[in-house]
Amino acid sequence: MSSRLSLDTSFLNATTADHHGITQQTIDSTQANVESAIASVEQQLGQGRYGFVEVVTQPDEFLKQVREVFARLEWARTLVVVGIGGSDLGGRAVQQALQSDQPPLEVVFHGDSTDPEQIRRLKRRIDLSSTVFNIVSKSGQTVETISQYVLFKELLRQEEATAQNWQKHFVFTTDRQKGILRDEADREKIATLPIPDNVGGRFSVQTPVGLFPAVAMGVDIEQLVTGQREFALDSQSRALSQQLAAGQYRLYAQGTKLTVLMAYSIQLEEFARWFRQLWAESLGKDGKGILPIKAYGPADQHSQAQFYNQGEPLQSVLFVRLEQRRQDYRLGSVGIPELEYLAGHSFHQIINIEQEASALSLKKAGRPTATLSIDSLDAYSLGQLFMFFELAVVYLAEMIGVNAFDQPGVEESKQMMYALLGRQGFDDKRSEIEQLRG
Repeated sequence: MSSRLSLDTSFLNATTADHHGITQQTIDSTQANVESAIASVEQQLGQGRYGFVEVVTQPDEFLKQVREVFARLEWARTLVVVGIGGSDLGGRAVQQALQSDQPPLEVVFHGDSTDPEQIRRLKRRIDLSSTVFNIVSKSGQTVETISQYVLFKELLRQEEATAQNWQKHFVFTTDRQKGILRDEADREKIATLPIPDNVGGRFSVQTPVGLFPAVAMGVDIEQLVTGQREFALDSQSRALSQQLAAGQYRLYAQGTKLTVLMAYSIQLEEFARWFRQLWAESLGKDGKGILPIKAYGPADQHSQAQFYNQGEPLQSVLFVRLEQRRQDYRLGSVGIPELEYLAGHSFHQIINIEQEASALSLKKAGRPTATLSIDSLDAYSLGQLFMFFELAVVYLAEMIGVNAFDQPGVEESKQMMYALLGRQGFDDKRSEIEQLRG
Protein backbone atom coordinates (compact mmCIF):
# COMPACT_ATOMS: atom_id res chain seq x y z
CA MET A 1 0.00 0.00 0.00
CA SER A 2 1.34 3.46 -0.88
CA SER A 3 2.02 6.22 1.63
CA ARG A 4 -1.00 7.97 3.09
CA LEU A 5 1.16 11.03 3.77
CA SER A 6 2.32 13.88 1.54
CA LEU A 7 4.79 16.65 2.33
CA ASP A 8 4.91 20.12 0.79
CA THR A 9 8.16 21.95 1.53
CA SER A 10 7.85 24.68 -1.10
CA PHE A 11 7.30 27.37 1.57
CA LEU A 12 10.64 26.49 3.21
CA ASN A 13 12.61 28.18 0.44
CA ALA A 14 13.59 31.84 0.38
CA THR A 15 11.62 33.63 -2.34
CA THR A 16 12.79 37.18 -1.64
CA ALA A 17 15.89 38.80 -0.17
CA ASP A 18 14.18 39.36 3.18
CA HIS A 19 12.74 35.82 3.42
CA HIS A 20 14.26 33.65 6.18
CA GLY A 21 13.86 30.38 4.29
CA ILE A 22 16.47 28.20 2.63
CA THR A 23 18.66 29.95 0.08
CA GLN A 24 20.12 28.40 -3.04
CA GLN A 25 23.57 29.00 -1.58
CA THR A 26 22.66 26.87 1.45
CA ILE A 27 21.26 24.12 -0.76
CA ASP A 28 24.50 24.02 -2.73
CA SER A 29 26.78 24.09 0.32
CA THR A 30 24.90 21.35 2.21
CA GLN A 31 24.11 19.01 -0.67
CA ALA A 32 27.13 16.74 -0.23
CA ASN A 33 26.49 16.28 3.49
CA VAL A 34 22.77 15.65 2.93
CA GLU A 35 23.50 12.98 0.34
CA SER A 36 26.21 11.37 2.47
CA ALA A 37 23.96 11.22 5.56
CA ILE A 38 21.06 9.71 3.63
CA ALA A 39 23.38 7.10 2.10
CA SER A 40 24.77 6.20 5.52
CA VAL A 41 21.33 5.73 7.08
CA GLU A 42 20.10 3.77 4.06
CA GLN A 43 23.09 1.45 4.36
CA GLN A 44 22.43 0.84 8.04
CA LEU A 45 18.75 0.22 7.35
CA GLY A 46 19.74 -2.40 4.81
CA GLN A 47 21.99 -4.05 7.39
CA GLY A 48 19.21 -4.20 10.00
CA ARG A 49 21.01 -1.82 12.39
CA TYR A 50 17.91 0.07 13.58
CA GLY A 51 15.89 -1.83 16.15
CA PHE A 52 12.81 0.37 15.84
CA VAL A 53 12.55 -0.70 12.18
CA GLU A 54 13.46 -4.35 12.71
CA VAL A 55 10.65 -4.89 15.26
CA VAL A 56 7.99 -3.92 12.73
CA THR A 57 9.43 -6.11 9.99
CA GLN A 58 8.96 -9.18 12.20
CA PRO A 59 6.19 -8.23 14.65
CA ASP A 60 4.33 -11.53 15.02
CA GLU A 61 5.91 -12.51 18.34
CA PHE A 62 5.15 -9.18 20.01
CA LEU A 63 1.60 -9.04 18.65
CA LYS A 64 0.92 -12.56 19.89
CA GLN A 65 2.33 -11.84 23.35
CA VAL A 66 0.30 -8.64 23.67
CA ARG A 67 -2.95 -10.36 22.76
CA GLU A 68 -2.24 -13.35 25.04
CA VAL A 69 -1.64 -11.14 28.08
CA PHE A 70 -4.64 -8.97 27.27
CA ALA A 71 -6.88 -12.06 26.98
CA ARG A 72 -6.24 -12.78 30.68
CA LEU A 73 -7.81 -9.47 31.73
CA GLU A 74 -11.46 -10.21 31.02
CA TRP A 75 -12.24 -9.51 34.68
CA ALA A 76 -10.77 -5.97 34.57
CA ARG A 77 -12.48 -2.69 33.77
CA THR A 78 -9.57 -0.26 33.93
CA LEU A 79 -5.98 -0.32 32.71
CA VAL A 80 -3.69 2.24 34.34
CA VAL A 81 -0.48 2.73 32.35
CA VAL A 82 2.32 3.85 34.67
CA GLY A 83 5.25 5.21 32.70
CA ILE A 84 7.05 8.39 31.75
CA GLY A 85 8.67 9.80 28.60
CA GLY A 86 8.92 7.16 25.90
CA SER A 87 7.04 4.72 28.12
CA ASP A 88 4.05 7.05 28.13
CA LEU A 89 3.86 9.58 25.28
CA GLY A 90 3.42 7.17 22.36
CA GLY A 91 0.51 5.43 24.06
CA ARG A 92 -1.13 8.75 24.85
CA ALA A 93 -0.78 9.76 21.19
CA VAL A 94 -2.45 6.54 20.05
CA GLN A 95 -5.27 6.98 22.55
CA GLN A 96 -6.13 10.52 21.52
CA ALA A 97 -5.92 9.69 17.83
CA LEU A 98 -7.72 6.35 17.66
CA GLN A 99 -9.38 5.09 20.85
CA SER A 100 -12.67 3.33 20.21
CA ASP A 101 -15.85 5.03 21.42
CA GLN A 102 -16.46 1.87 23.47
CA PRO A 103 -13.00 0.50 24.30
CA PRO A 104 -12.56 -2.93 25.88
CA LEU A 105 -11.01 -1.24 28.95
CA GLU A 106 -10.89 2.29 30.23
CA VAL A 107 -7.24 3.20 29.70
CA VAL A 108 -5.76 5.81 32.03
CA PHE A 109 -2.24 7.15 31.57
CA HIS A 110 -0.59 7.94 34.88
CA GLY A 111 2.88 8.21 36.31
CA ASP A 112 4.40 11.07 34.35
CA SER A 113 4.63 12.96 37.63
CA THR A 114 5.43 12.21 41.26
CA ASP A 115 3.05 14.96 42.36
CA PRO A 116 0.89 13.39 45.12
CA GLU A 117 -2.11 15.27 43.77
CA GLN A 118 -2.01 13.13 40.65
CA ILE A 119 -2.09 10.02 42.82
CA ARG A 120 -4.98 11.38 44.89
CA ARG A 121 -7.02 12.04 41.77
CA LEU A 122 -6.31 8.57 40.37
CA LYS A 123 -7.37 6.88 43.61
CA ARG A 124 -10.69 8.74 43.50
CA ARG A 125 -11.24 7.68 39.89
CA ILE A 126 -10.56 3.93 39.97
CA ASP A 127 -11.79 0.82 41.75
CA LEU A 128 -8.71 -1.16 42.76
CA SER A 129 -10.54 -4.49 42.59
CA SER A 130 -11.15 -4.11 38.83
CA THR A 131 -7.94 -2.28 37.88
CA VAL A 132 -4.76 -3.55 36.23
CA PHE A 133 -1.58 -1.50 36.46
CA ASN A 134 0.76 -1.70 33.47
CA ILE A 135 4.17 -0.75 34.89
CA VAL A 136 6.43 0.32 32.02
CA SER A 137 10.18 0.65 32.58
CA LYS A 138 12.97 -1.11 30.74
CA SER A 139 15.47 -0.95 33.60
CA GLY A 140 12.96 -0.94 36.43
CA GLN A 141 14.91 1.92 37.98
CA THR A 142 12.83 4.84 36.71
CA VAL A 143 11.97 6.58 39.98
CA GLU A 144 8.69 8.09 38.83
CA THR A 145 7.49 4.64 37.74
CA ILE A 146 8.95 2.25 40.29
CA SER A 147 7.93 4.40 43.28
CA GLN A 148 4.32 4.21 42.17
CA TYR A 149 4.54 0.46 41.66
CA VAL A 150 5.65 0.19 45.29
CA LEU A 151 2.70 2.36 46.38
CA PHE A 152 0.03 0.51 44.37
CA LYS A 153 1.39 -2.86 45.40
CA GLU A 154 1.06 -1.85 49.05
CA LEU A 155 -2.46 -0.49 48.52
CA LEU A 156 -3.57 -3.73 46.86
CA ARG A 157 -2.06 -5.83 49.64
CA GLN A 158 -3.94 -3.77 52.21
CA GLU A 159 -7.34 -4.24 50.55
CA GLU A 160 -9.22 -7.33 51.68
CA ALA A 161 -10.63 -7.95 48.18
CA THR A 162 -7.22 -7.90 46.52
CA ALA A 163 -4.73 -8.94 49.21
CA GLN A 164 -4.56 -12.62 48.26
CA ASN A 165 -4.13 -12.16 44.51
CA TRP A 166 -2.59 -8.70 44.18
CA GLN A 167 -0.13 -9.99 41.56
CA LYS A 168 -2.85 -10.35 38.92
CA HIS A 169 -3.38 -6.59 39.08
CA PHE A 170 -0.02 -5.93 37.43
CA VAL A 171 1.52 -6.37 34.00
CA PHE A 172 5.17 -5.36 33.69
CA THR A 173 6.51 -4.12 30.37
CA THR A 174 10.24 -4.36 30.91
CA ASP A 175 13.55 -5.92 29.89
CA ARG A 176 13.28 -9.51 28.75
CA GLN A 177 16.08 -10.85 30.97
CA LYS A 178 17.29 -8.42 33.64
CA GLY A 179 16.37 -5.53 35.89
CA ILE A 180 14.37 -4.82 39.03
CA LEU A 181 10.96 -5.44 37.44
CA ARG A 182 12.15 -8.64 35.75
CA ASP A 183 13.40 -10.00 39.08
CA GLU A 184 10.18 -8.95 40.82
CA ALA A 185 8.06 -10.58 38.11
CA ASP A 186 9.96 -13.86 38.35
CA ARG A 187 9.69 -13.83 42.12
CA GLU A 188 5.98 -12.95 42.31
CA LYS A 189 4.78 -14.64 39.08
CA ILE A 190 3.60 -11.36 37.55
CA ALA A 191 2.71 -11.21 33.85
CA THR A 192 5.28 -9.47 31.67
CA LEU A 193 5.77 -8.11 28.18
CA PRO A 194 9.24 -7.53 26.71
CA ILE A 195 10.90 -4.32 25.59
CA PRO A 196 13.46 -5.20 22.89
CA ASP A 197 17.09 -4.56 23.79
CA ASN A 198 17.71 -2.55 20.63
CA VAL A 199 14.76 -0.14 20.88
CA GLY A 200 14.99 3.02 22.96
CA GLY A 201 12.05 4.52 24.80
CA ARG A 202 11.18 7.32 22.39
CA PHE A 203 11.09 4.80 19.52
CA SER A 204 9.11 2.16 21.43
CA VAL A 205 5.49 2.86 20.49
CA GLN A 206 5.66 -0.06 18.00
CA THR A 207 6.66 -2.50 20.77
CA PRO A 208 4.51 -3.80 23.67
CA VAL A 209 5.13 -0.42 25.32
CA GLY A 210 2.58 1.12 22.97
CA LEU A 211 0.80 -1.94 21.62
CA PHE A 212 -0.51 -3.25 24.95
CA PRO A 213 -2.43 -0.11 25.93
CA ALA A 214 -3.47 0.27 22.28
CA VAL A 215 -5.19 -3.12 22.19
CA ALA A 216 -6.97 -2.25 25.44
CA MET A 217 -8.31 0.88 23.72
CA GLY A 218 -9.75 -1.15 20.86
CA VAL A 219 -7.11 -0.07 18.33
CA ASP A 220 -6.23 -2.39 15.44
CA ILE A 221 -2.61 -3.00 16.44
CA GLU A 222 -1.90 -5.16 13.40
CA GLN A 223 -2.77 -2.25 11.12
CA LEU A 224 -0.76 0.16 13.28
CA VAL A 225 2.35 -1.98 12.86
CA THR A 226 1.62 -2.65 9.18
CA GLY A 227 1.56 1.08 8.51
CA GLN A 228 4.95 1.44 10.16
CA ARG A 229 6.47 -1.55 8.37
CA GLU A 230 5.25 -0.63 4.89
CA PHE A 231 6.43 2.95 5.28
CA ALA A 232 9.88 1.83 6.46
CA LEU A 233 10.31 -0.67 3.63
CA ASP A 234 9.16 1.63 0.83
CA SER A 235 11.87 3.85 -0.65
CA GLN A 236 9.38 6.46 -1.89
CA SER A 237 7.91 6.76 1.59
CA ARG A 238 11.35 7.07 3.16
CA ALA A 239 12.05 9.86 0.67
CA LEU A 240 9.43 11.95 2.54
CA SER A 241 11.40 11.54 5.77
CA GLN A 242 14.59 12.44 3.91
CA GLN A 243 12.87 15.53 2.48
CA LEU A 244 11.84 16.76 5.94
CA ALA A 245 15.28 16.05 7.39
CA ALA A 246 17.06 17.88 4.57
CA GLY A 247 14.84 20.93 4.97
CA GLN A 248 15.34 21.05 8.73
CA TYR A 249 19.09 20.58 8.36
CA ARG A 250 19.45 23.35 5.81
CA LEU A 251 17.51 25.75 8.00
CA TYR A 252 19.71 24.68 10.92
CA ALA A 253 22.80 25.43 8.83
CA GLN A 254 21.43 28.96 8.35
CA GLY A 255 20.87 29.41 12.09
CA THR A 256 17.19 28.38 12.47
CA LYS A 257 17.35 26.13 15.51
CA LEU A 258 13.71 25.94 16.57
CA THR A 259 10.93 24.02 14.88
CA VAL A 260 7.22 24.19 15.64
CA LEU A 261 4.91 21.24 15.01
CA MET A 262 1.41 22.68 14.64
CA ALA A 263 -1.29 20.06 14.10
CA TYR A 264 -4.75 21.14 12.96
CA SER A 265 -6.55 18.19 14.54
CA ILE A 266 -7.63 17.52 18.11
CA GLN A 267 -6.63 13.91 17.46
CA LEU A 268 -2.96 14.89 17.14
CA GLU A 269 -2.25 17.21 20.07
CA GLU A 270 -0.72 14.36 22.10
CA PHE A 271 1.17 13.26 19.00
CA ALA A 272 2.89 16.66 19.04
CA ARG A 273 4.04 15.94 22.61
CA TRP A 274 5.50 12.63 21.41
CA PHE A 275 7.26 14.48 18.56
CA ARG A 276 8.67 17.00 21.03
CA GLN A 277 10.47 14.28 22.99
CA LEU A 278 11.65 12.55 19.81
CA TRP A 279 13.23 15.72 18.40
CA ALA A 280 14.62 17.08 21.69
CA GLU A 281 16.25 13.89 22.98
CA SER A 282 17.49 12.69 19.61
CA LEU A 283 19.03 15.97 18.42
CA GLY A 284 19.89 18.09 21.46
CA LYS A 285 23.44 17.11 22.42
CA ASP A 286 27.09 18.02 21.88
CA GLY A 287 26.11 21.69 21.81
CA LYS A 288 23.93 21.05 18.73
CA GLY A 289 20.28 20.42 18.02
CA ILE A 290 16.90 21.79 16.99
CA LEU A 291 14.51 22.74 19.80
CA PRO A 292 10.97 21.44 19.15
CA ILE A 293 7.89 23.44 20.13
CA LYS A 294 4.40 21.97 20.33
CA ALA A 295 1.52 24.01 18.94
CA TYR A 296 -2.12 23.24 18.29
CA GLY A 297 -4.21 24.78 15.54
CA PRO A 298 -6.30 26.78 15.40
CA ALA A 299 -6.07 27.51 19.14
CA ASP A 300 -2.44 28.65 19.04
CA GLN A 301 -3.17 31.08 16.23
CA HIS A 302 -4.48 33.09 19.15
CA SER A 303 -1.47 32.56 21.43
CA GLN A 304 1.77 31.79 19.55
CA ALA A 305 1.16 32.99 15.98
CA GLN A 306 1.84 36.65 16.80
CA PHE A 307 5.46 35.76 17.60
CA TYR A 308 5.86 33.47 14.62
CA ASN A 309 4.68 36.20 12.24
CA GLN A 310 6.33 39.30 13.69
CA GLY A 311 8.74 38.27 16.45
CA GLU A 312 12.40 37.48 16.05
CA PRO A 313 12.67 34.93 13.19
CA LEU A 314 13.86 31.98 15.24
CA GLN A 315 11.71 29.13 13.97
CA SER A 316 10.32 27.12 11.11
CA VAL A 317 6.80 25.70 11.33
CA LEU A 318 5.65 22.25 10.24
CA PHE A 319 1.86 22.17 9.84
CA VAL A 320 -0.02 18.87 9.99
CA ARG A 321 -3.51 18.61 8.49
CA LEU A 322 -6.10 15.94 7.70
CA GLU A 323 -7.71 15.75 4.27
CA GLN A 324 -10.65 13.64 5.48
CA ARG A 325 -12.31 13.26 8.89
CA ARG A 326 -14.55 10.65 10.41
CA GLN A 327 -17.52 12.97 10.51
CA ASP A 328 -18.24 16.52 9.41
CA TYR A 329 -20.90 19.17 9.96
CA ARG A 330 -21.98 21.73 7.38
CA LEU A 331 -23.47 25.15 8.03
CA GLY A 332 -26.72 25.92 6.24
CA SER A 333 -28.41 29.27 6.02
CA VAL A 334 -26.85 31.54 8.61
CA GLY A 335 -29.52 34.21 8.89
CA ILE A 336 -27.08 36.91 9.99
CA PRO A 337 -25.94 39.15 7.11
CA GLU A 338 -22.46 39.70 8.55
CA LEU A 339 -21.92 35.93 8.77
CA GLU A 340 -23.33 34.83 5.42
CA TYR A 341 -19.79 34.09 4.20
CA LEU A 342 -19.92 30.99 6.42
CA ALA A 343 -23.02 29.55 4.72
CA GLY A 344 -22.35 26.23 3.00
CA HIS A 345 -18.97 25.68 4.59
CA SER A 346 -18.28 22.54 6.62
CA PHE A 347 -16.14 22.56 9.75
CA HIS A 348 -13.59 20.36 7.97
CA GLN A 349 -13.28 23.09 5.33
CA ILE A 350 -13.03 25.82 7.94
CA ILE A 351 -10.20 24.21 9.92
CA ASN A 352 -8.18 23.44 6.80
CA ILE A 353 -8.73 26.98 5.50
CA GLU A 354 -7.43 28.24 8.85
CA GLN A 355 -4.29 26.13 8.39
CA GLU A 356 -3.75 27.38 4.85
CA ALA A 357 -4.26 30.99 5.93
CA SER A 358 -1.66 30.52 8.68
CA ALA A 359 0.86 29.15 6.19
CA LEU A 360 0.21 31.97 3.73
CA SER A 361 0.52 34.67 6.38
CA LEU A 362 3.87 33.24 7.48
CA LYS A 363 5.05 33.11 3.87
CA LYS A 364 4.11 36.77 3.49
CA ALA A 365 6.09 37.52 6.66
CA GLY A 366 9.11 35.68 5.23
CA ARG A 367 8.97 32.81 7.71
CA PRO A 368 9.65 29.23 6.47
CA THR A 369 6.94 26.57 6.77
CA ALA A 370 6.12 23.11 5.46
CA THR A 371 2.85 21.19 5.44
CA LEU A 372 2.39 17.48 6.10
CA SER A 373 -0.97 16.17 4.89
CA ILE A 374 -2.60 12.91 6.02
CA ASP A 375 -5.38 11.64 3.78
CA SER A 376 -7.33 10.27 6.78
CA LEU A 377 -6.41 9.14 10.27
CA ASP A 378 -6.71 5.46 11.14
CA ALA A 379 -4.40 2.82 12.61
CA TYR A 380 -2.53 2.34 9.34
CA SER A 381 -1.89 6.02 8.65
CA LEU A 382 -0.99 6.71 12.29
CA GLY A 383 1.59 3.93 12.03
CA GLN A 384 2.98 5.64 8.95
CA LEU A 385 3.06 8.97 10.78
CA PHE A 386 5.10 7.52 13.65
CA MET A 387 7.60 5.93 11.26
CA PHE A 388 7.81 9.08 9.11
CA PHE A 389 9.11 11.08 12.08
CA GLU A 390 11.25 8.28 13.55
CA LEU A 391 13.14 7.88 10.29
CA ALA A 392 13.30 11.64 9.71
CA VAL A 393 15.02 12.25 13.03
CA VAL A 394 17.61 9.56 12.29
CA TYR A 395 18.42 11.10 8.90
CA LEU A 396 18.52 14.56 10.51
CA ALA A 397 20.79 13.46 13.37
CA GLU A 398 23.20 11.99 10.83
CA MET A 399 23.23 15.30 8.94
CA ILE A 400 23.82 17.35 12.09
CA GLY A 401 26.43 14.90 13.38
CA VAL A 402 24.91 13.57 16.61
CA ASN A 403 23.89 10.17 17.91
CA ALA A 404 20.10 9.94 17.62
CA PHE A 405 19.84 7.12 20.16
CA ASP A 406 21.44 8.33 23.40
CA GLN A 407 20.43 10.97 25.98
CA PRO A 408 23.41 11.73 28.23
CA GLY A 409 21.85 14.94 29.52
CA VAL A 410 18.90 13.00 30.91
CA GLU A 411 21.22 10.50 32.59
CA GLU A 412 23.12 13.27 34.38
CA SER A 413 19.98 14.60 36.06
CA LYS A 414 18.97 11.05 37.02
CA GLN A 415 22.29 10.50 38.78
CA MET A 416 21.89 13.76 40.70
CA MET A 417 18.37 12.72 41.70
CA TYR A 418 19.63 9.36 42.99
CA ALA A 419 22.30 11.17 45.02
CA LEU A 420 19.76 13.56 46.53
CA LEU A 421 17.44 10.66 47.41
CA GLY A 422 20.28 8.93 49.28
CA ARG A 423 20.85 5.98 46.95
CA GLN A 424 24.02 4.03 47.73
CA GLY A 425 26.96 4.39 45.39
CA PHE A 426 26.43 8.07 44.59
CA ASP A 427 28.69 9.68 47.20
CA ASP A 428 30.85 11.37 44.54
CA LYS A 429 27.79 12.83 42.91
CA ARG A 430 26.59 14.17 46.27
CA SER A 431 29.93 15.93 46.69
CA GLU A 432 29.57 17.41 43.23
CA ILE A 433 26.08 18.65 44.09
CA GLU A 434 27.38 20.41 47.20
CA GLN A 435 29.95 22.21 45.05
CA LEU A 436 27.27 23.23 42.55
CA ARG A 437 25.06 24.55 45.36
CA GLY A 438 27.93 26.80 46.39
